Amino acid sequence: MTTKKCAACHRSALNDSEYCLNHKQAFDSVTNHYRVWIDACGDISWQNFLHKLSTMQETGSWVKEAIALELEK
Repeated sequence: MTTKKCAACHRSALNDSEYCLNHKQAFDSVTNHYRVWIDACGDISWQNFLHKLSTMQETGSWVKEAIALELEK
């Protein structure tokens, strides 16, 4: 049986995800924070939100890697 690789790195992907545990947790965090941004700042598109996060110095590498893949979709 071949192990499915994470879409963002060389690690094994989780059974129910295209991501490994680290990238899945990072992407889940992004998804949860999107709702917070909408509540705090008003309407922002998912694509604009991802782009904004990807350019912020405070954004971690796991998140930036997951965002890069999402922006390619």
